[in-house]
Amino acid sequence: MWHQKQMFEQLINEQVEPEKVEILKQQFQQALNGNSEAMVEIALFYKRVELFDGMHYWLNAAINHSDSGGFFELANSFFEGLGVEVSEQRAFYYYEQAAKQHHPDAMNNLADMYLNGEGIEIDEGAALAWFLKAATAGVVEAMYTLGIMYEQGIGTEIDEDKAFTYYEMAAKGGDSEGLYRMGMIYFQGELTRNQSYEQAMKWFQCAADIFHVDAIYNIAYCYENALGVEKSSEQAIRYYKQAALLGDGASMLKLAELYEGVRPQEAEKWRQAAQQD
Repeated sequence: MWHQKQMFEQLINEQVEPEKVEILKQQFQQALNGNSEAMVEIALFYKRVELFDGMHYWLNAAINHSDSGGFFELANSFFEGLGVEVSEQRAFYYYEQAAKQHHPDAMNNLADMYLNGEGIEIDEGAALAWFLKAATAGVVEAMYTLGIMYEQGIGTEIDEDKAFTYYEMAAKGGDSEGLYRMGMIYFQGELTRNQSYEQAMKWFQCAADIFHVDAIYNIAYCYENALGVEKSSEQAIRYYKQAALLGDGASMLKLAELYEGVRPQEAEKWRQAAQQD
């Protein structure tokens, strides 16, 4: 059924934007011809339209060709329970197969499972080893986690210089948590770095640009208290509002506090919003 070309073409004509139909037709033909990467692409199409039997048909075809992407997506399906019962053990197995072929995200997910004891007993040393491999492959989430592990001595001795290095790598790779952590390192003078509100603001701003709500709150706090910037109630309110609109209750209370005695109705509005948060 799932390898029938006519049925597939009818489905994509109903489900897909016209400009993408021809690409999917070509990928389907490539999959029929034995191209494992095309098999994974067809499986992902079936995933998007929530036809999970079709997804599993093509993922199983892909892993019969030892395709790392096929192993990775099959692991995701068992981890999330897409068309199958959730099975951390089977997810672990398939992530491991993909990771052994140097699939970056599979290496990171396998490390997570070792760290959290999902589908396998907790093994912090194995987690560290796989996070290192994933970080080397460019996975910014792995870099950030390595920062935590070296800072807290998880699976290794505490090494504040290495912690800082990996947090910085994650931040420079665009990871929002890495950017925020760099801000906090300078804000509080941690990991042997001198306190610098100016540096903290730089990193908070980068994190705020990708909607990290705690970073937005901290920018507002710095403007309110003249930390690394000139005091500006206007800018403080602007950033507290941004964070509040993203659902941050602490920012709502700050707005209520700043408007108290100046704009009572506005203060009450934010106070009520915080209570409902």
